[in-house]
Amino acid sequence: MRRIDKRQGKFLLAMEPQERALIRQLLDELRELLALSPDDPRVRRLYPSAHEQDVELENEYRSLTRDELQNGRLASIDAVEASVDAELLDVDQLTAWMQAVNALRLVLGTMLDITDDDDELSFNPEDPNARTVALYGYLGGLLDEIVDAQLSD
Repeated sequence: MRRIDKRQGKFLLAMEPQERALIRQLLDELRELLALSPDDPRVRRLYPSAHEQDVELENEYRSLTRDELQNGRLASIDAVEASVDAELLDVDQLTAWMQAVNALRLVLGTMLDITDDDDELSFNPEDPNARTVALYGYLGGLLDEIVDAQLSD
């Protein structure tokens, strides 16, 4: 069963209470990570570099874009938190879900040193990164459903 399905211009959100609680917890963690410096290795993909070869240009670029990127991500987190218990989402709410889930995946992918979405992950419950691997896979599936729902007619 799909968790997100398009219905007459809205999006039906079919999630169990435990799944909604997990989303809340992950959003809290993401909010904490967004308070870190963009130089922190865990959030480096959230603040992509534009001028790696020129430190001065890179610093100027970061000063111009960091707040906008951070504020946009915080707004997405707020929108998902406000709609996490909803049964129906509008397109703006679903877009916020897409942005927040994608930001979470970027952070987890960085922590797992994943460089390509096509990298195969194997789950080993004994691995110290087992939770991170499981969450990365879960969020990837959720993101796929969000994108599929947005693209459906």
